[in-house]
Amino acid sequence: MSARRTALSVALLLTFAGAGARAQDNPAIQEAVRLAGEGRGDEARRLVNTELAKARVGEPAYIEALYWRARLAALGDSAERDLRRIAIEYPTSRWADHALLQLAQLAMAAGNPVSAFALAQRLRSDYPDSDLRPRAALWGGRAAFDLGDARGACALLDSARAEGADDVEFTNQVDFYRARCAGLPAAPSPRAGPAPQPPAPGSSPRADTARVPAPAAPATPAPIAQATAARGGFAIQAAAVRTAAEADRILRKLRGAGLTARVLIGADHLRRVRVGSYASERAARDALASVRRVVGGRPFVVREL
Repeated sequence: MSARRTALSVALLLTFAGAGARAQDNPAIQEAVRLAGEGRGDEARRLVNTELAKARVGEPAYIEALYWRARLAALGDSAERDLRRIAIEYPTSRWADHALLQLAQLAMAAGNPVSAFALAQRLRSDYPDSDLRPRAALWGGRAAFDLGDARGACALLDSARAEGADDVEFTNQVDFYRARCAGLPAAPSPRAGPAPQPPAPGSSPRADTARVPAPAAPATPAPIAQATAARGGFAIQAAAVRTAAEADRILRKLRGAGLTARVLIGADHLRRVRVGSYASERAARDALASVRRVVGGRPFVVREL
């Protein structure tokens, strides 16, 4: 691994370490995070390794120590190994979504936006109640810019801002990247087909209909185009699911409640169930409660470019 990646990895993993200490259960881990914040990384790592050795493999204290060993690691490779272990072996732990976010950041630091985008989207789809969803949207948007998908990037950044609106510092970060969306050209409107011609005088409408060829099936858009279909305005994302059966079940519930809903399929093969087309973000936010009553979870407002 290059020295540049090592430096970037360590810098990313130590970002906001002090703030994270408040969420820890183990006083020894809290002390380790404090030491790291003071620049005493070697002492912090020794303390975390002691806690890791004391804990039983798989129990919450072990996973917590494993996570913080990764956060305080001196090398990005060792951090990545521990984080992947948490994401794969302990996906139901309280640290799994944190591990995915850190992996996405490491992937961006290593110049791998493909992996960063996939990890950010996995966090958002697999952990719909996670408080880290806005940050995953931010990193996913940054990765999408690097991948050349400006519309997808801007949609994610809009979601990040809407979901993280209560955090002024975070929204300032999002706005820095959203500045690139200002010059994004409007999506072209679909071309209208030729107007139908009236039947010739004296002809049978039934016969004319029989002679008209059936319209060709519309071409299936590429997955990334489906995920960022240009509709204009705002919508509410009610859910993101993996199977058609799940999407259909949610659609039936929404439509049964009188809501207009549809499914968009993205490059990650997730089926995003969205409600409505609203002229303003405020109008979409006013409708959030009704969507939440129908499907539960944490629906959120997205801008459809």
